[in-house]
Amino acid sequence: MWSQESGNRNSSGKIMQCSRRLAVIGIILALLCGAAVQGMDTVAVPPDADHQVTVFYSSRCSSCVQVMPVVRDIAAAHQGVRFAYHDTASGGDVYQLYSAFDAAYGSSKPSIPVIFAGDTVVLTGEEEIRENLEDVVVALEHGLIPSAAYEERWKDAARHTSTVVLTLPLVLSAGLLDGINPCAFTVLVFLLVGVLGAGTRGRVFATGVAYSLAVFAVYFLAGFGLFAAVQSFEVVALFSTAAGCIAIAVGILQVASALAPDLPIRPGIPGRGKQYLAPLMQKASVPAACLFGVLAGIFELPCTGGVYLAVLAILSEHATVAEGILYLLAYNLMFILPLLAITAGIGLGIPPERVDTWRLGHRRALRLVIGVFLLGIGVVTLVI
Repeated sequence: MWSQESGNRNSSGKIMQCSRRLAVIGIILALLCGAAVQGMDTVAVPPDADHQVTVFYSSRCSSCVQVMPVVRDIAAAHQGVRFAYHDTASGGDVYQLYSAFDAAYGSSKPSIPVIFAGDTVVLTGEEEIRENLEDVVVALEHGLIPSAAYEERWKDAARHTSTVVLTLPLVLSAGLLDGINPCAFTVLVFLLVGVLGAGTRGRVFATGVAYSLAVFAVYFLAGFGLFAAVQSFEVVALFSTAAGCIAIAVGILQVASALAPDLPIRPGIPGRGKQYLAPLMQKASVPAACLFGVLAGIFELPCTGGVYLAVLAILSEHATVAEGILYLLAYNLMFILPLLAITAGIGLGIPPERVDTWRLGHRRALRLVIGVFLLGIGVVTLVI
C-alpha cells in the first residue's frame, strides 16, 4: 500500500516537473510572439508617405545591389520627387517601419527590394521596379497620384508577377498533412503502449500531451530560428530554391516508396535515431515523454521536414516576422493535432494495436498523398 502511494507521489511529482518545463516553453513562445507583435506597433507610416517614393532595400541583398543604381538614377532625373531610402541591414527601427508600410499598403509579397508610393503602389523585386518605377515617379511628379483609381495599373502588374498567395488555409492544411505522416506518430503509439501496461487513463493523457507539446516546441523553435535567420541574412531567394529542391526530392522519394515499398531508401526515422529511442521506450513516464518528443522532433525531420521547409520558404517570401510567428504557431498546432487525437483515442479505450494496424495499412497511401503534395508545393516554392 505504501509502495503504491509512494509510486503515485513520484508519478505526480514527475508530471508536475514536466508541466513546469512545458510552462516555461509556453512562456518563451508567448514572449516571442508578444515581442514581435509589439515591435510592429512601435513605428508608424509617415503621414506624407503617399507623396513620396519610399525604398526598402538591403546592402547584403544581391538583387538590391543590382537595382539600386537604377533607382538612384531615376531619383536624380526627377529631383522634384522625394525619395526616402531605408537599409534593412542597418538595424534599428528600419524593419519595424518596413512592417508598418507592408501592413498599411496590404502588400501580399513582403520582401525586398520593395518600393511604396501613392495610396496603393507597391513594387516588389528587381523586375517590377525596373519596369514600373519611372512611370510611378512621373505620375507623382505630375500630381496624378496619390489616386487609387489611377494606381490600379500597377496593382494589375503586381498581380501578374505574383504566383502564389499565402493564406491561413494553405498553412493549416500543410501542417495537418505533415502531421498525418506515418513516421510522425510511430513513436507515440509505442510510447502509449508502454504506459497502458502500468498506468491509468490520466497517465496516458499526460504522457501523450507531454510528448505532443515537446514535439510542438521543437518544431516551432526550429522553424522560427530558420525563418528569422533567412529574414536577417536576406537569403530568401537562396533558401526558397534550396527548400523547393529538397521538397521535390523528398516528394519523389515518398511517391517511389509508396509505389515500390521494397526500395532500399525509404522516408522514416533514421536507424541511428531508432537506436537512441529504443532503450528509452521502456521508461514510459511523463518526463520521458518530454525527452521522447524532443528526440523524435529532431530525428523525424528527414521524414517530415520537406513540407515544413517548403512552407518556411513561402513564409520567408510573403510574411513579416510577426505574421510568420502566427503562421508557425498555426502550422505546428495542426501538426500535433493527429498526435493529440491518437492520445485521446487510446486514452478512451481504442487499442493501440488498432492504431498501429491502421498506420501500417494506410502507410503507402499516405506516402503517395504526401509525395504528390510535396512535388506540388516544391514547384510552387521554386517559381514564387
